[in-house]
Amino acid sequence: MGAFGEPINFARSTPGGSAASKGSNAASARTGAFINNFIVPLRGGLSALPCPPRVLLSVSAMGGRADSPVSRARVLFCLAILLAVNLLVVGKLFGVELSPYTGSVEGTFIAIARVMRQHPFDWHWWPLWTCGSPFENTYLPFEQWVVAGFDAITRMGPARSFHIVTAAFYALGAPTVFWMGLQFSRNLAASFFAALIYSCVSFSALLIPAIRADAAGALHLRRLQALVVYGEAPHTLALALLPIAILCFARAIETKSVPWNLLAGALAAAVALSNAFGIVALGLALVCWLAAFRPQPWRRAAARIAAIGLVSYCLTAPWLSASMIRAILNAPNVDGDYRYRPVTWAALGLVTAGFILLCLGLRRAKVSAAMQFFLLYGYAFTAIVALWYAFGIALLPQPHRYQLEMDFALCLVLAFAVSALVERFSRPLRVVVAAVVVVGLGAQLVSSGLYARRLIRSVDREKLAEYRVAKWMDEHLHGQRAFIGDSATFLYNVFTDNPQIRGGHVQFEPNRFINIVAYAIYTDSNAGERGAEYSLVWLKAYGARAISVSGPNSEQYYKAFVNPHKFDGILPLLWREHDDSIYEVPSRSSSLAHVIPASAVVSRRPAHGLDIAPAAAYVAALDDPAYPVTTWQSDGWNETKIHAEVKPGQVIAVQETYDDGWEAWANGRRASIRADALGLMIIDPPASGACEISLRYTGGAARSVARWLSLVGVLFAMGYAVQGTVAQRAAMRLS
Repeated sequence: MGAFGEPINFARSTPGGSAASKGSNAASARTGAFINNFIVPLRGGLSALPCPPRVLLSVSAMGGRADSPVSRARVLFCLAILLAVNLLVVGKLFGVELSPYTGSVEGTFIAIARVMRQHPFDWHWWPLWTCGSPFENTYLPFEQWVVAGFDAITRMGPARSFHIVTAAFYALGAPTVFWMGLQFSRNLAASFFAALIYSCVSFSALLIPAIRADAAGALHLRRLQALVVYGEAPHTLALALLPIAILCFARAIETKSVPWNLLAGALAAAVALSNAFGIVALGLALVCWLAAFRPQPWRRAAARIAAIGLVSYCLTAPWLSASMIRAILNAPNVDGDYRYRPVTWAALGLVTAGFILLCLGLRRAKVSAAMQFFLLYGYAFTAIVALWYAFGIALLPQPHRYQLEMDFALCLVLAFAVSALVERFSRPLRVVVAAVVVVGLGAQLVSSGLYARRLIRSVDREKLAEYRVAKWMDEHLHGQRAFIGDSATFLYNVFTDNPQIRGGHVQFEPNRFINIVAYAIYTDSNAGERGAEYSLVWLKAYGARAISVSGPNSEQYYKAFVNPHKFDGILPLLWREHDDSIYEVPSRSSSLAHVIPASAVVSRRPAHGLDIAPAAAYVAALDDPAYPVTTWQSDGWNETKIHAEVKPGQVIAVQETYDDGWEAWANGRRASIRADALGLMIIDPPASGACEISLRYTGGAARSVARWLSLVGVLFAMGYAVQGTVAQRAAMRLS
């Protein structure tokens, strides 16, 4: 048997046969020569692309050699079938612009892609969510880049482009699983059936009651539901790339060739920039691969993986900045409490011990390396998910989200375990088993297709309450910040550039107190009759000019306000339709910059959402006509001009999130910027009198270092590629 993933010599033909077959073999040889000489021109370069392995288990039973045109045709046929099956399942999504599942976070991804398309490469500051944040804090950008690029080419619009791109990556998920299984095992039939199972069965729904209930059936396709209903598009993309990334690392370790190292680094960067869960999935996969395949010398293999990972991080550093990493590390407090406790450490020890024992047991039983890998990977993610659902123990933040990785691994485990068992059967019994499996999977594929047709739906934007809110705000309060409540917050910036107090993804918020403010406004927890009073303080403090509220009869998906009518009679009602309301938040000025006394700066962070005392003087100063009104003139999203009259003892409060990447220049002189206890900016003018302040976001020193790291990574990769090409040509001349 040839080396793992050894490329096929397509020019080689099977000897013997009739004159016609010899002519056919000659034609195949000429075609193969063309492929080898032109499609695969560099032995160490493009020839390193994954090709069907030299020997495929079960090919001998079908007849023909593994490297014959028939065998290649079988591989391509399997890929075509898997792609067709998944296109049939997800095909309806290609025609969707807007989905009725407005509780999904997909609106945030569409908004990011829209902005990227409309403001190409001007990706520094994002003013639309959480009172502004570094652009990289919106979300990991790879899918949004692809969507924006597709929209730029096709001009189909960001929402339609998003659904086309996500549907395409969904359809590619099963073929990449097949390809990985084939490369690792050389078992065509088992790899095909693993991918076919992955296309129509979700083990998480079969095994875990809570997931089964949420999916409304054990046989419903959880991966599709996660994409369509919950908006797990970046996660879906990362899963489609994951098998190819694992293969690239495996080939890089085995061949030590330059092209495979570069491909592994590029795929690692793509996965890392797609989804944080993808980063964990790839890291665990490489640990399992090292444990299963045990490349020698093992330490050098691990070092190569680490080196590729380091270069990949350098390439992605501007988007995996210190701010973004801090936000990711905050995940244990997002969407639940996933912090480690003594019971968590004990569970981690048991799971780790189980992993080691499983690894040793499989090795002693002489289980194939591929099967060891599948079992170890399946064990790891099944343990992560099962411990959470069974005992509430979180080995990782948001462990329930790894159910998709669990499905990915268990499909491979089942298919290859059944394959190993069936190989012991007589040929007639194998045929019977194969027929039963085909009929069963066929029925499940039909069921999955029908489920997809019911699940995937499109909706006219005019029928969406979330769209009507955004449309009214854009027409009547254009450019003004607002608190957009309920599910409208997800879709709001698909339709408008108006900023929000909140919006986006909670885990990436640089200003954590805004989440506390939102909770207080939504729930009025322990506020008694003063709920509107507390809410109004925070709305004014964070620069909202309006607030949208959905009542119990609203058509919005989420209705988070416990007391939706608390502002009636207190704030002016601007608009109401179908129990969706927009109230005005009174303000002296539409500017986000205000002259206030230095004594009014918020110096103590409030303990909770009802602790308004630290902000009382600040909010009073915003409403005090004794202080002059400033003007606010934005020049793009990264620069603003502020005109103000400042007296001694006064400062300029800017209702934008503080970041050390901001710089201020007052009348040509550098002005200091600092954060108040609410996470907003305070500018100390260098002199009193009329001030023209230029406020610019440059990213600061940390982001400059990240950009330099990225440049170094690119130059290193280019130099490494050139060095590899030169060395290869020198070796070819010597040979």
